[in-house]
Amino acid sequence: MQTNQPAPPPALRLRIQRSDGKTGVYTQNNAARAGVLLKRLNPATLFCSGPITIGTLNPFTLLNPDEICWIETVTALETVKYPQPILQSVQRLAGRSEYETLLAQQWPLWIKHHQHKPGDLFEAFVECSFRDGEPVYLHVRGEVEDDDLATAIFKTPAIIATFAPEGTLYINPKCIVRARVYHSRDHVVYPEGIWVAEADEL
Repeated sequence: MQTNQPAPPPALRLRIQRSDGKTGVYTQNNAARAGVLLKRLNPATLFCSGPITIGTLNPFTLLNPDEICWIETVTALETVKYPQPILQSVQRLAGRSEYETLLAQQWPLWIKHHQHKPGDLFEAFVECSFRDGEPVYLHVRGEVEDDDLATAIFKTPAIIATFAPEGTLYINPKCIVRARVYHSRDHVVYPEGIWVAEADEL
């Protein structure tokens, strides 16, 4: 008797967004091989190593890590993490609609409750734009520190974000063309040399 059971999900699904606007989609059904591959997705070295080789031996593909905007993994297996000191969580939002809805909800609360002392909780909504034109929206939560917010979020080999279900996103900061940050802090230490000017358009 035949049953129309859906095929089980792969042990690992990868989506790799390149700066030319194209997205490579890859799967690994073998859990052991997927585990080995996930160990190679080390955020500390992912975007600053040599060419990334991917494929099944013949043919195979070489990817220039400088031209990878982000790598998305979906898996129930453990992924490699590294500490992002003042950041408690970075979540990828579903799209601009969710981003604008959450920002509209939180903005009045930020204005009402000042969050600027070390140890206070803070949150931010970040819109990251890349050369390929596809944005990524992030919801950041963490603790206030004395260092500047831009460095805390962006001066890292890779920005790690999570999304449901069982998803991890590794963003290459070198491929971000622009990041617009709305945040809950009423006092911010800015990087040295900031251009103090208001944008005519948001």
